[in-house]
Amino acid sequence: MVHLSQTAHKTARHVMMESNKQNESTTNFQPIKDKLKSETRRRLVEVGTKAFAKLGYHGMKIAAVTRDAGIANGTFYLHFKDKQELFLEILRAAVGKLASGLFSVHGYGENVTHTERNEITVIFEFAEQNRDLMRIALNTDSSELLKGVDIFEPIVEMRIKQIKKGIQTGNVNRSINPLIAARAELGMMMSVILWWLDNKDQTPRNEVIETLTLLRRSWSVTGNEKVDDIDSMLAQWDSRL
Repeated sequence: MVHLSQTAHKTARHVMMESNKQNESTTNFQPIKDKLKSETRRRLVEVGTKAFAKLGYHGMKIAAVTRDAGIANGTFYLHFKDKQELFLEILRAAVGKLASGLFSVHGYGENVTHTERNEITVIFEFAEQNRDLMRIALNTDSSELLKGVDIFEPIVEMRIKQIKKGIQTGNVNRSINPLIAARAELGMMMSVILWWLDNKDQTPRNEVIETLTLLRRSWSVTGNEKVDDIDSMLAQWDSRL
């Protein structure tokens, strides 16, 4: 009886040790599995970006992307519902980089015109690097593709805050609607920049940036308007005394 009890004890101990090993193995394997999944998604985005840029939205084929990425065709659908979802992720990632670039050059306390020129240069360089993707996104044929999706929202929101701050400090005309101004400005700049990329021989790069900078500053208040704003504020203050 004692012999059987010891055997049973050893067996139970062995089972527990094996179970712990399996759990430990599963725990150790999970980070590797997550890393492989992340790497597969990264390859799909990288290859998909090149395919969209080269072939356009409708020309891009999922089978070709998975082949060039070196994965099974069905694996694509473990990461993306369809090619539209892949395209939107690519655009969001690109616009996210643009937003970071704009934030990094925003010089608080620096010369406003100098800062705005730097910001426009960042947008210019972004369009140069992502010309084909931006052309697809801004094409009227893509309106259905992007329906309900505002890929430029981070950029617009950032600009709205800048315009509102300008209105508060008296540097921007108070009659300007920040939302309309931000969207009109972004649309104008992207349209002009994409046009220039196909017509570089017509105008030097620095002239395009300089002109866009001046246009952006066109709704700044003049000296007289600033005086009027200050007088108005003083009058309101006097009326409260």
